[in-house]
Amino acid sequence: MEALRWMAGFFVSLVFGGIVTQYYARKVRKLIGDEDPNYRLFIPLSIGVVESLFFTIGVAFNLSGVMIGMVGWMGAKMAAHWGQESQEHRVSNIVTVRFLVLVGTMVSLLFAMIGGLICAGKLRF
Repeated sequence: MEALRWMAGFFVSLVFGGIVTQYYARKVRKLIGDEDPNYRLFIPLSIGVVESLFFTIGVAFNLSGVMIGMVGWMGAKMAAHWGQESQEHRVSNIVTVRFLVLVGTMVSLLFAMIGGLICAGKLRF
């Protein structure tokens, strides 16, 4: 039964969270008029999987400071100019884009937290 709980938690965190986060990202890109047909999904998706896996395990094992780590991770992404435009790809309002990247990260981490709680048995699925 415990293995099933862990599988359900990782499914919610990685699969369902990934689908919802990508849906959010695509809708936001369409909303701000930034639909790039050459957009490479691999890099954000791979980083999202690693971030979700890391924080799901942290929440599941009730590691101290995991919430502080989530906030720190969002701050590090913003400090590193995550979502910065390239030279050939300009967006009219980069502040809006950075804020939406921050909200997208929060959506991803929310599902990681929910998945971790399911793995720990603190949230019934």
